[in-house]
Amino acid sequence: MTTLQDRWQSWLIERNRRGMRFVLLIALALYPAFGLLDYLLAPRTALPILYTTRLLVAVTTVALFPVIQRPVFARHFNVISSVYILMAASGISVMTVFMGGLESSYYAGLSLVIVGTGLLFVWPTSVVLVTHGLILTSFLIPNLLFTNVDNRIEALSNLAFLMATAIITGVGQMVLFGSQRKQVVDQIALEETKASLEKAHEELKQLDSFKSQLFANITHEFKTPLAMVLAPLELMLSGETGPLSSAQQTTFQSMFRSGLKLLKMIGDLLDLSRLEESKLRLKIAEQDLGEYLRGLVAQVQPLAERKGIELRLSVPEEKCMVWCDIERLERVFLNLLSNATKFTPPGGHILVRLDDVGASVLVLVQDDGPGFPPEKAEQIFERFYQVDMGGTRRYGGTGIGLALAKEIVGLHGGRIRAESVSGARFTVELMKDREHFRTEVLERRGPTRDVPAGARANDRGLMDFAVQMAARDEYRLLDIAEATERRVSLRDIDEHLRPHVALVVDDTPDIIRLVHQSLRSHFKVVSAEDGLKGLEMAVRERPSLIIADLMMPGIDGLELTRRLRASEETRHIPILMLTARGDLDARVQGIETGVNAYLAKPFSPRELLTNARALVQQQATTADIVLTQRMDSLEIVAGGLAHEINNPLNYLKNALARVRIDASALVEGKLSAEEVSKTAARMRELFDIAESGIKRIAGTVELMSSYGRAGYTRAIRPHDVFAAAREAIAMVLPATGRAVKVETDLIGDGTVECVPEEFNQVLTNLLQNAIEASPDVSGLVRVRGYVEGESVVMSVKDNGPGVKAEEMARIFTPFFTTKGPGRGMGLGLTIAWRVMQSLGGTLEVRPGPGAEFVLRVPRKQARLRAVS
Repeated sequence: MTTLQDRWQSWLIERNRRGMRFVLLIALALYPAFGLLDYLLAPRTALPILYTTRLLVAVTTVALFPVIQRPVFARHFNVISSVYILMAASGISVMTVFMGGLESSYYAGLSLVIVGTGLLFVWPTSVVLVTHGLILTSFLIPNLLFTNVDNRIEALSNLAFLMATAIITGVGQMVLFGSQRKQVVDQIALEETKASLEKAHEELKQLDSFKSQLFANITHEFKTPLAMVLAPLELMLSGETGPLSSAQQTTFQSMFRSGLKLLKMIGDLLDLSRLEESKLRLKIAEQDLGEYLRGLVAQVQPLAERKGIELRLSVPEEKCMVWCDIERLERVFLNLLSNATKFTPPGGHILVRLDDVGASVLVLVQDDGPGFPPEKAEQIFERFYQVDMGGTRRYGGTGIGLALAKEIVGLHGGRIRAESVSGARFTVELMKDREHFRTEVLERRGPTRDVPAGARANDRGLMDFAVQMAARDEYRLLDIAEATERRVSLRDIDEHLRPHVALVVDDTPDIIRLVHQSLRSHFKVVSAEDGLKGLEMAVRERPSLIIADLMMPGIDGLELTRRLRASEETRHIPILMLTARGDLDARVQGIETGVNAYLAKPFSPRELLTNARALVQQQATTADIVLTQRMDSLEIVAGGLAHEINNPLNYLKNALARVRIDASALVEGKLSAEEVSKTAARMRELFDIAESGIKRIAGTVELMSSYGRAGYTRAIRPHDVFAAAREAIAMVLPATGRAVKVETDLIGDGTVECVPEEFNQVLTNLLQNAIEASPDVSGLVRVRGYVEGESVVMSVKDNGPGVKAEEMARIFTPFFTTKGPGRGMGLGLTIAWRVMQSLGGTLEVRPGPGAEFVLRVPRKQARLRAVS
């Protein structure tokens, strides 16, 4: 803040110093010059006073020129400039006393002073108000004291114009002060930002240089231990250390291939760091480019054929001589061919064509793969950029190849461009002559281009091995071989004897091979190269375990897990996720999605096998528990069904037994006339009970059928639920045989649109539960109903023990009952709740004393809602 204030103060001093200098120059020129006007207009008696005033102002003006350069002005610039303006204005005000007073035309001079002040000085508000106020006072007070006002209108007009000028100029000065301060503040901020950016830029350049050097050193150091790994592996694979089994041979080959791939990536990174430091050099010679391409395509041809790709070459018959570094250019052509074989589907075509166009040549590599978005034609040559940068990208890679190719072609003075026309087309343009090469890009020292000059003596042998390895075909063509590899892992002859099946879903063949080798002794291993195929195989194979990569083409591991968990056929399969991402958020997200366990890459085969066996064992244990629980549930369901059917069946049996006794007595004629009348009434009551029991049994059977039947159709029509409640009471209460009092309070029109059979079952269930929950003595059930807006509300409340707090959340769960086995199947409230949901209504239970169930249902149904 202090720095800002100091800068602002310095700016004000310099700005007002310049303004003061201009004011003094103007005053020195105009103030004496207006003496001629005095001579022409002023009375002769007033001339001495007028000239004296002008002389004093002129002398003061001259005296102030050196003052404004001194420190005193810097300390008091507002005071000095304001006092000088007041002195000049007061001189003009004195002249108006002798030149017509308030009606004098000399007031225009004051206007000039005010306007000039506003244009040339940047003052704070206080100085503006004081200065302009005193200018007006210097004009008004002397003229009121020493002159008479003959023409008041003209005097008021002069005064009004002068005041308006002072106000407008003063406001302008105040606004200018604020805007100038903001401008200075912004300028200071801009300068500070620029300084910070320049400093950051320099630091970034230093860090980038340090990074490149460190990067080059580290990648160089990687080559030493890598050579120590590859050399023994090569000896073992060649049989120098003894015979190997088939499994060992496969394992060592995978290790050797992975080591070569790592060596190649290190080479790319080294070249990239050399390019950043402008240290990559070319060793040029005249080459027959046509002959070279024939040899290269001949080597790539068998690899392309095993993927079913037709590789064609078109080159001129005559020689095509080009000055170039063929070793560096091979990196370019191999990268283009690697991309073409990677992205071209089986049965596709790749064309390599060489065109001689005079002073230059064009090498074209075209495929009929998916291509790339045309707007990405320049971006694909950026370092580490890939067209599909997401976690579900279909093709792997580091994003270095094309960037390196562009740099190498650029060092040759050529160009490389990309087009997407029915696939990808890359064109490399190279100049034929030698003269176009820049001197600084040409190599001057011997042939050890890949051995740094500072390499340790004991490293040179190992580095020579790495250089020799880089010249071998299996290294040069590694990316193309990997892109065209169709075999993932060999099937074991006895795999059908394995007790479990493991499905591996990964887009990296080497990972699939490693998992297969780790699990083959305990699992039959099948594989899929992306998430969609993995999902298909999971449904078909029904594996015991799924091992999936987190980042895969098509759908990633998390989406695969979601879809597996959403399917009834695969939701039970344990999932082990492989990931190179170790962040907590990814793991939490996976666990929430349904992943059972995580394993970070690189992983130990023993750790993988241990996790796989543990997950399968855990799944088996869980299945045993679920089976036991389901058997228990079947016992409960069976008991409940027996209760639901047995109660009304007992009503029916008891009623029929009593009817049989009464019928025998009637037939034998043993009853008096009065007894016959009573027996007939009792028989009618028993027939009603029997009929209620039959209806109850039929309702239970229909409930179970409708609950489990897919495609159950429902017809909605108007139904008076209040009348239905009365009918349900009349049917249920006698069937229970309990002396429970049922009170009804049903007000208004209870007609709603519903499926009457379902709604009647809801009422029947609620009434039966309430009657059975009420005490044997003083049992009371209240049934209320009323219309509330566009809904009908009904409640059934008993005076029994009510619902426990811990049972409230499960009261509508299928097969949940508090009555115990044999006394209810626990479906009644579930079905009642489902019926209310299907009608867009609600069913809720309220805590005691007693249990109260409240249902609310719309009177009109906009559409038929399917029971879910």
